[in-house]
Amino acid sequence: MSTMSRAFMAKVAAVIALTFALSSCYIPDNFHSELRLSRYGDWALTFDGDLIYAPILHDYADGKITAENEEERNNNIYKDLVRDPAIKTMTRVGKGRFNIKYERMGRLGKVQLSALLRRDARMLALKSQEDGTIIIAGNGVKSSDAQRMAELGITMRGEFRITTDGNVVRHNATEVRQFGTYKVYIWKIENAFSPPPNLVMLRDNDPQRPL
Repeated sequence: MSTMSRAFMAKVAAVIALTFALSSCYIPDNFHSELRLSRYGDWALTFDGDLIYAPILHDYADGKITAENEEERNNNIYKDLVRDPAIKTMTRVGKGRFNIKYERMGRLGKVQLSALLRRDARMLALKSQEDGTIIIAGNGVKSSDAQRMAELGITMRGEFRITTDGNVVRHNATEVRQFGTYKVYIWKIENAFSPPPNLVMLRDNDPQRPL
């Protein structure tokens, strides 16, 4: 590998590590999610499954949730989620768990950060850089938190896919399938100890829509 290539990959690794350090309050479970990403940076993201508000699970385990405050605490979580226009439907499951359908799309600018759900509660980051790099990074779970989740019976199980015709230079997908001119990168998430998804691609310039 050339010195330039090593420097490039070191830069990518540093950005991914920073992304993983930004933890989310929400944990996905029993989910199917897909990101469709064009080589020009256009994207469409869907999520169908459960979201669990992690802090309240610790409060349940520590006996801080009582018959008097349980409804109010869960209503506050509902109000936090329902203000997101990308959440199309939402059903209360109980104990900080909500089943949602999420749909959002956009186009990454030259330097931009977008997220599922949002920047202060992200489970997935979409980051574009001035050098044309686009990084997709799932939120990591610390091993201590993963152990705590296992003790609380949270499975964090699901499947995430990225379908793209872009020039992918790095990924950690469980499986890759060819679909015409596109490739489908698939991550099977078994539990909180599963490696979070990450993928790096180099964006092509769109002559019809310059950035």
